[in-house]
Amino acid sequence: MHLVLVHGWGFHAGIWADMVAHLPGAEVTLIDLGFVEGGPRGAADWPPDSIAVGHSLGLLWLLQQGRGRFRALVSVQGFDCFCCHIPASRIASLQRGLRRDAPATLESFWQASGAPHFAPPTALKMDRLDEGLDWLLRWDARGIRAKIDCPVLALAARDDVIVPPDMTSAIWPEADTIWSPDGGHVLPLKHPEWCARHILEFAHALP
Repeated sequence: MHLVLVHGWGFHAGIWADMVAHLPGAEVTLIDLGFVEGGPRGAADWPPDSIAVGHSLGLLWLLQQGRGRFRALVSVQGFDCFCCHIPASRIASLQRGLRRDAPATLESFWQASGAPHFAPPTALKMDRLDEGLDWLLRWDARGIRAKIDCPVLALAARDDVIVPPDMTSAIWPEADTIWSPDGGHVLPLKHPEWCARHILEFAHALP
């Protein structure tokens, strides 16, 4: 079993560290999108028969950039289009905040996510963070997802204010979704064992 893990906007691949510790026997490829320094080094590619796991924007990135190179898909608070569900003004506000006071903007985002003080101000990669916001504004992978014929699992939190429950319910069929009562927008940090258990159960049930 091989997993490829992709983190969301404003984080680095270290968000998966505790979860990976609960995945005995699994081979793992970490993809780091370059938003924040300080995490483990990311890889550039992964085996085509991997189970793809994306957190938040990481799921959209897998759909948009992954070229369907996975045998199954796991969304951890992810989406196939952000601004189809959330007003674009929220992204515009983050863009203004990055220009005005990037450390304060990221700290506010981390606080809302449930991961205060995730990284020091010196770790922020401004150009890449801005590029990531542009992806959130422009990328719409709904058509790509509709064409992917593979098993899907969605993990979500009822108290997520970044990707709220109604957004998750609009994207992922209820039959494919497992809910945690809490965890904010950082289930891999708050409930790593819970995430790992459900991913392993999903993986072991694959044909």
